Amino acid sequence: MVKMLILGLTGQCNFACTYCYAHEHPAETMTAGTGIAAAELAAAGGQPFVLQFSGGEPLLNFPAMQAIIRHVREQGLPAVMQVQTNASLMTREKAAVLKAGQVGIGISLDGRPDMNDRQRCLSDGRGTCRQIVKGAAELAAVGVETGITCVVTNENVSSLAGIVEMAYYLGNVRRIGFDLLRTQGRGGEVAPPQPEAVWQGVKEAFQLARRLGRETGNTILFSQLERVAFLTRGQMPGFAHCHAMKGEAAFVDARGQLYACASLAGNPDFYLGHVTTGIEESRRQRVAALIQASMAFCLRCPSFALCGGACFARWYGADCGDRGYDAECALKQVSIEWYQELQGQERKENESCITACRC
Repeated sequence: MVKMLILGLTGQCNFACTYCYAHEHPAETMTAGTGIAAAELAAAGGQPFVLQFSGGEPLLNFPAMQAIIRHVREQGLPAVMQVQTNASLMTREKAAVLKAGQVGIGISLDGRPDMNDRQRCLSDGRGTCRQIVKGAAELAAVGVETGITCVVTNENVSSLAGIVEMAYYLGNVRRIGFDLLRTQGRGGEVAPPQPEAVWQGVKEAFQLARRLGRETGNTILFSQLERVAFLTRGQMPGFAHCHAMKGEAAFVDARGQLYACASLAGNPDFYLGHVTTGIEESRRQRVAALIQASMAFCLRCPSFALCGGACFARWYGADCGDRGYDAECALKQVSIEWYQELQGQERKENESCITACRC
C-alpha cells in the first residue's frame, strides 16, 4: 500500500541551486499518462495517500500536473495533493488552478534575499529571490496560503532567523520547515552545517517567530515543533515520517520507474518496480528491511520518543555509520527543548491566570 507518492514531473529546473540533490536526475519530462497510472496504483490500496508533485521544478511540466489534478478530482481518488516549487514560474492562472484543485503549496526559500541568492541561483550565478517573491505574491493574490521549506547548509545556518522575517514579509506563509542538506547530487559539494550552529540558528528562528507572533497576532507554525507535539501526545509513532521504512512510499521518475525515496532515485538498491507492472513485493520488503536495520541505532537513543527517528536518506548520503547525522540530531534536540519550554511557559501563564481569577 502506497501512502506517500512523489511524482518527479521533470528532471529539468530553471534554477541551479548549489546543493540540489536532484541535480543528477535525468532531464526528462513525465507524461500525464504516467502520472495518472501512478496515482491509480496508489489509489488501488483503498486508503488515503499523499501525492506530491516534485522535480526538478514541477511547474515546468504544468500541463501534466493539471491533467493529473483533474483526474484525481474527477475520479474521486483519495489523494491529498501537494507541490514543492521554487514559485518563480507561478502565474495568477496557475495559482487559481492549484487553489481549485485543493493542492497544498510549499515554496523553497533559504532566507533573506542576500542569503537565499548565495544558494538558490540561476545557472549564470544571478540570484532568484525576486522571482520567488513574485510567485508568492501571485499565490497571495488568489488567497492561497503556503509553507516555506528552507534548506540548511553551512552557508545560511547562522542566518535562519531571516527565513522568519521573509515569512512575515510575504504575508501568506503559515508554516516553515527546515530541511537539512542532503549530500546526494550537488549536495556532496556543499559544506554541511555544524550541529552547534544548527542549534543556535534554529533557536534564534524560534525566538524571532515567537516575538513577531505576539506583536502581530499572526502565528507561523514550524514543522519540527508540530512533529514534537504529535509525538508528545502519542499521535505519531516513531519513524512515521519515513514511509519508505514501512514499504509505503514510492518516487516515480519521468520514465515511470519506482524508487523508495526521491533522494535515492536512480540507485538500483532502492528500485521498486514500474507504474505499468506495480511494486515488486520482494524488492519492497528488501528495501524496507534495509532501512529498518540501518536506523536501529535511533531506537537506543533516549530522545527517540520525542524525536521520532532520523531521515534514512540523509543519514545514508552522509555515511554516518552506526550513529546519527549530527546536524539532524541537533535540529531534533533544539526543537524538543523549545517545545518543552513553550509548554512550561503556557502552564505558568495558565496558573497565574487561575490565581488572578481567584483573587
